[in-house]
Amino acid sequence: MSKWINKRKVSILNLAPPSKPGPALQAAPVGEQEFEQLFHFAFKCFRLFALTPGLMDRQKDRYRVRNTRWMMLIVLLLVVVAWIALFETFFIERRTALITGIANHIQFLMNTIALTVAWVVPQLKADELGSILDGFLLIDRELSSYNVHEVAGYRRVSFLLRYGVVLLALLSLTIYDGFVSFVQLTTVEVWYWLSHQLPFVIYAMAFLHAYVLIYWLHARFRRLNTLVEQYYRQGHIFAPARQTIISFATMVKLDEEPAVGEELHSAGRREISDDLQVLAIVSRTIDLGQKIESYFGPLFLTVYTALFSVTTIQSYYCYLHLTAKGDRGLSIETLVLSGGIILYNVIAIVALPYICEQVESESKLLMSYLSKLSMKHSQVAQHSSIWFPNLISSVRFSAFGFFTINYNMLSGLVAGMVTYLIIFIQFNSMVPASKDDTHHTRKQHVTEERF
Repeated sequence: MSKWINKRKVSILNLAPPSKPGPALQAAPVGEQEFEQLFHFAFKCFRLFALTPGLMDRQKDRYRVRNTRWMMLIVLLLVVVAWIALFETFFIERRTALITGIANHIQFLMNTIALTVAWVVPQLKADELGSILDGFLLIDRELSSYNVHEVAGYRRVSFLLRYGVVLLALLSLTIYDGFVSFVQLTTVEVWYWLSHQLPFVIYAMAFLHAYVLIYWLHARFRRLNTLVEQYYRQGHIFAPARQTIISFATMVKLDEEPAVGEELHSAGRREISDDLQVLAIVSRTIDLGQKIESYFGPLFLTVYTALFSVTTIQSYYCYLHLTAKGDRGLSIETLVLSGGIILYNVIAIVALPYICEQVESESKLLMSYLSKLSMKHSQVAQHSSIWFPNLISSVRFSAFGFFTINYNMLSGLVAGMVTYLIIFIQFNSMVPASKDDTHHTRKQHVTEERF
């Protein structure tokens, strides 16, 4: 049966407005330029501690992260000096009990390993850091095209506030540590004090770097959830401003019969297009999270191991002071210093799981919306096949695959600390100390009291 259609009817097409000619055509969006500048500023701030590659310069229309020989040479010299200082600590004669001396060596060893990883890994992964920047910019460009407003959480003021607070806290603890070491204990050498203090400052700033990047990823997940929620509730996504074009045509005759299901396919074509656009952003955001996890994986593993050992040993030092009698234990100033180190370590241990849990929570919310969208479009087979592969798991961060960085990790960390603290206390009560030792054992005190 022949079918007549009116080709002179009015056709309305919504098209994106044409780009303005001239330099504005190649210029990046304002928000994208601001984030590039923020990323570059953060790069230079962390480079002061040798935690980023040597150079981040602008080439053509974008920033590039690359290594430099002078930066790699500086990092190599710093690592060599750190390990030489570690070996020198094994030959220092100190008036400490045997178990206390072993605890000191364990503490220095784990700090040096964490310091080495914090310095070396960024120099070997300059390309990965550049791809992380590209991932942020690409996601911002796609989200901005749908008029999803930026979350005011990754501006320069916010970064400077966090950076300044952490730096001020580390500076105050370092000054107090120097007061205790050089005023209260005048026999401490400068290089020995630096080998103890420097690793703590460096890997604390490295953790701040990881926290900042994950925080920026969290902001992108929030914007993405805003987009997907709009698409789920209203059936369309935020579209940019478009032009309306009107065209005219003549009458034509169609002799072909429409194929079965043609109307269904044409009606759902726009929805499938929206699905693919949204899923492309979802895929890129998940990939960005995996890149960040891969970049900081070795750092998470070594620094958390160092934090675990240092916190346990400092708790052991506090126990020695609280159980010692007279002036044989730690001084009050040293006790306060050990308590401050424990407090700072606890903050570092908890801060990263907090932001990782926030990202995981946002990714779970995103997966929930995707699941609802898959059920909403279950009448069309094409839609279900698009949504279901993305319902696998939420975004999580791990320490090189050994353990996941979340609140569940904290229970195992506390249990391990208590276990090893008990082991230190038991060995301390079994191994007698001489009268000249700074940290006497409890058993020695009991023996002296009896005679």
